[in-house]
Amino acid sequence: MTLRSRLARAVRRRRLARALKDLDAIAEALTPAEGFLVVYLDEPKQHLVDDLARRLAVEVRMIRVDGSVEAALTALRSMPRPAAILDATSTGNRVNLLRQTVFALPAGAAYVAAGVTPQWTSDVRASAQPREGEGAAAARRRQELADSIDVQTSTQSLGVVRKRGTHHFTLRHHAVEEVLTDQFGADWGEVIAQREAYEYESRATLHMHGEPPHRDKPATISVPALSLRRYRDVTCHLREVTTKGNLVLPDTFRHWQGGRLFHKRIIPATAWFGRLEDRMQQANVRHEAGEFFSFDSAFPTHYGHLTTETLSKHWGWRIAHERNPDLRVVMTHQPNQERLPSWKADILGALGVPLDDILWVTQDESVRVDSLVAAMPQLENPHYADRDLVDTWEALYAGLGPDPAPHNRAAKIFLSRRTRTQRWCTNTPEVEAFMAEQGFTVIHAEDTSYAEQAHIFRAAKVIAGFAGSALFNMMLNPEARVVVLSSRGYVAANEYLFASAAGHEIHYFWAPPLVDQPADGFTVDAYRSDFTFNLDEHRAELIQALA
Repeated sequence: MTLRSRLARAVRRRRLARALKDLDAIAEALTPAEGFLVVYLDEPKQHLVDDLARRLAVEVRMIRVDGSVEAALTALRSMPRPAAILDATSTGNRVNLLRQTVFALPAGAAYVAAGVTPQWTSDVRASAQPREGEGAAAARRRQELADSIDVQTSTQSLGVVRKRGTHHFTLRHHAVEEVLTDQFGADWGEVIAQREAYEYESRATLHMHGEPPHRDKPATISVPALSLRRYRDVTCHLREVTTKGNLVLPDTFRHWQGGRLFHKRIIPATAWFGRLEDRMQQANVRHEAGEFFSFDSAFPTHYGHLTTETLSKHWGWRIAHERNPDLRVVMTHQPNQERLPSWKADILGALGVPLDDILWVTQDESVRVDSLVAAMPQLENPHYADRDLVDTWEALYAGLGPDPAPHNRAAKIFLSRRTRTQRWCTNTPEVEAFMAEQGFTVIHAEDTSYAEQAHIFRAAKVIAGFAGSALFNMMLNPEARVVVLSSRGYVAANEYLFASAAGHEIHYFWAPPLVDQPADGFTVDAYRSDFTFNLDEHRAELIQALA
């Protein structure tokens, strides 16, 4: 350590020591409400804790920071929301400590930094200002900070910030049991069942035609350990958002292995915190007795998300329902949408899920339940698909009943699209005409019932179509050859994951999107981009694959 830095630290410690002597000023700045006060320290100072506890008549909890923001966050995550925070540290980046941890406070609570100069206050304000050249995601998080703090003028070596709004810690699966035990003890719930992690070589026979996306299709599929948990006393919100106290439970997030947890209805503040959208926070919360299973989804009326994310939790339903035959299902009822579309009822009904007593949550009403059972998914796009998903797919097809017309099914089918909102193939009529010339029956999935679709897919020898959810019933026919026509910007891997688990021969034919993915990143615009499929370029290989 240089002489200058040692002198600077000594000055900060003297300033902090002077500030901490004025407990009256600190008490006035903190003005904690009901609850407890958190004090950040570099080393234990029990006399300070005792003095504050007497002066403020509240419980005081110490967090030893030692310059580590993560140490503060880890400790805060295992507590309910504190009534106030006092930063009594003299080391580390104290502005960043506030930026990262102030979100733990409830609305109106005070964050007080002792022993600071007016420069600290200026730096806090500056940290919430826009930065030139900053990425969109970082700019949104900085704006969330600006909207969440009220920086007051510093006095008597005290910096004071008041919190706006309410935020939650966003939990990951690897931490959930430890954090819940720390906060709630053994009463948080239990792990009902676990599946061990394993790897397998993809069973797909993969063929690529044209220039593929930058993301490779992994030859080895790594399936993580999966848990089935029973949580006590949690609140179910719209679109699978589930909270307990100041925590968002990890089952909320469908891309749970992502670098940052993301949900469209949760505004990100930092890697550790998010804010439920206003409608969710303002919704009435009622209590419903009993035990429930989460068959909810971030996209409740989207066929593709049901057949990937929801079905991949069925393993947990089987176990939980056997333990508790009175188990009910919780789902979202989207505004202006059919509560239970026929295809959704057909799929869940075929799997033995009772549909006549569903607990519905809406944007106007969340539900606090006695207990909620939630299963980690057997599939996460684009990372893994558990081989045992095949058991669910077979049970689904069996539950639909026998094919009423087994001898009148097309051997070759092409799944086309009418929807032009995203990933529209601009020469769709040309592609459909070509497929018809090759002996394919052109199908639009929305024209038939789900059971009829299932039987059509089951009987086909070759299944072709534009990439996306219309092809997902390939899961019901592991013997078919699958041909996928796709934009290179569409980097989802659902069809490949299905094929990896079930053993399909699968051919991808790639077309350049109108908006391409960046070489080292991802954009939604490219993911949704329209494209033109060049039949002349692919004709020979396509005819061979379709034969």
